[in-house]
Amino acid sequence: MTPDEEARFFAQIIGDARRTILCEPHRVDEIQDVVERLGMAGILTVKASQVCPEGKLLVLDEQAMEATFRQAASRLIRFRMG
Repeated sequence: MTPDEEARFFAQIIGDARRTILCEPHRVDEIQDVVERLGMAGILTVKASQVCPEGKLLVLDEQAMEATFRQAASRLIRFRMG
């Protein structure tokens, strides 16, 4: 494996590990501070959500959600064309 291939490999691993944390709006700073103290700011994104249940955190894999949406849209287009 070349150094460039190795760099791309680890970049892919980090990209695949990315997650979004949804929390109550008043907790964003608190949760962001914890993420930064853990050194995970490059992997975890903290966002406020009005629908997050009180006292809970929701963890989303937005890349997986986007891939699922694209796959469903592609199936719908093929269904309508076929």
